[in-house]
Amino acid sequence: MRRGTSAHDHRQFDRAAMIRRHLPLLLVLGVAVGVRAWFTASYQYAFFFPDTMLYVRDALSMVPNDIRPAGYSFLIKPLAGGPYRLIAVFQHLVGAALIVAGYAFLLKRGAKPWVAALAMVPLAIDARQLTLEHYILAETAYVALTVAGLVVLAWRDRLGPVAAAVGGSLLGFAALTRSVGLPILALAGVYLLVRRVGWRQLAAFTLPVAALLGGYQVYYERHHGVYAFTQNQGRFLYARVMPVADCSKLELTAKQRTLCDPNPPANFEHRPDRYIWSDHSPAYRLYRGVGNDAFLNEFATTVIKQRPGAYLAMVGEEASWHFWFRPPLVKDAACLARTWLPPERPGYQCQPFYYVPVSEIGKHPAVGPLPATAATERVHAYGRVVTTPGPLYAAGVLTALAAAFWRPRGRSWRPAADAVLFVAAGIGLMLVSVATSMYEQRYAVPAVALIPIGMVLAWIRLKHDPAKPAEEAAGEAETAAAKDEAAAERV
Repeated sequence: MRRGTSAHDHRQFDRAAMIRRHLPLLLVLGVAVGVRAWFTASYQYAFFFPDTMLYVRDALSMVPNDIRPAGYSFLIKPLAGGPYRLIAVFQHLVGAALIVAGYAFLLKRGAKPWVAALAMVPLAIDARQLTLEHYILAETAYVALTVAGLVVLAWRDRLGPVAAAVGGSLLGFAALTRSVGLPILALAGVYLLVRRVGWRQLAAFTLPVAALLGGYQVYYERHHGVYAFTQNQGRFLYARVMPVADCSKLELTAKQRTLCDPNPPANFEHRPDRYIWSDHSPAYRLYRGVGNDAFLNEFATTVIKQRPGAYLAMVGEEASWHFWFRPPLVKDAACLARTWLPPERPGYQCQPFYYVPVSEIGKHPAVGPLPATAATERVHAYGRVVTTPGPLYAAGVLTALAAAFWRPRGRSWRPAADAVLFVAAGIGLMLVSVATSMYEQRYAVPAVALIPIGMVLAWIRLKHDPAKPAEEAAGEAETAAAKDEAAAERV
């Protein structure tokens, strides 16, 4: 230490250097917190969707329903007694925390601070992300658990058993918040095999996953008498295949033909979920109840086996809409898409309902509409513009593929594996949702966090010097900071 300097001066210099280094994060985080505070002040209540009541009912009764897994209900149980606005506020805080976690992970993997912060911009400002954080729905919890699980698995060059167990626990519980997370567990398993992490790490990853999924099925069996996550998979798949179920071209049994619908209403276009809930649906009229799920699944698989080309073409076409600036949605499908944007008049037409506490479990809240205010009009206008464009997802796929297949001499393959993991998780969720349910823009929201992270990892593979691990890069940063400190002391 040079004469005239003190420990206090050094601490001030260290803080100033840290602020300069992480200024990009502070700017993005400041914007993220600001827009969430603005959103919460504009809508001083949480948003309601039909699934909301299932989650709240499960949280209060601790009895799993047969449509959605109850993982999200376990998480919100401490707050389920209301006011429900507290859940929305907590979910906004989770969204802000994800920005910090993603930024820290990308720095660890060798990204520059400004690049890592840039990857967090969609998560910080995307209007659909903000709107879903304000809903009493499982999406925010699912995204947080999935991102956290993948980050833990990819954090270090050498994965330890403890980290593998934590990653498996997070991803396993994510699958209990949304069943679409089950394929992500398989993707993570393949990733660990590609990395050749060793049998101890694979076992440490697998054991908590098996314990969580198996334990939930035992819990479900105690209440419903069968080992399952839900009992409506067949009904959802039936609805999914109905747009291509041309019964005049299918070989069906007499009972299966009772599920045919040659003249669906116009509002069923792009809305196959109508075949689950609408009175016009043959399945809803004739085969209600979980006891008919196996029969509905049989019909759906029969259609897929006999018309695989039509089914795959439908899934491919609708999955591609996630990459468009504006998907070609019509009628009720366009209406549904607007429920994932900030409302101008909550409860009016396609806009979210006003969610008030209910006096009895199972009752829906009173429906607005509420009058528009200057605040809701401004947030609504923001939401019509500030959404993550679909072509960004397409760019993520291309960069991940480039990182995976371009093999420059002397460059590590590890960033490519990480890039493919995150991008495949984001795109895979879209594909699985379209293949088993329908195209819906809220199903793309996890990609707002996952794909930009994957793009930066691919960029590291393509442009950075991968011979320098994150630890070495951190050492160089410390050396540079020491030089700055020495220069300041000389001054």
